[in-house]
Amino acid sequence: MQDQPQNLRGLKVLVGGMGVLIVLGTTVVIGTVIHRVYSRFAAPSMPVPLAAPTAPAVPVPAAVSVATSAALAPGEHIAGIAAAGADVAVWVNGPNGDRLLLLNPATGQVNVALQGGR
Repeated sequence: MQDQPQNLRGLKVLVGGMGVLIVLGTTVVIGTVIHRVYSRFAAPSMPVPLAAPTAPAVPVPAAVSVATSAALAPGEHIAGIAAAGADVAVWVNGPNGDRLLLLNPATGQVNVALQGGR
């Protein structure tokens, strides 16, 4: 036992430091995986209404017009977009009520515009 070096302090510090790095690295990897898994479900692509929309007490007649303008009026904004067969349905929300536009993406023409009141 006399031929072993007596000063192993540097080796012990090196092994301890590497152990700390292994623990920190494992923590970072697990934290990153958890963050990526939960970030997929935390931010929906479209806002989801908290409650189902209620029907108005008085039925609101829907005005249907063909080949109307798709320009947004002042104060209006696009609230949602969805595929509707060969067309694209665009939900427009504004101070005068909601509109649903069915656009043909090939021609850019508005096929049907539905107007709802407030």
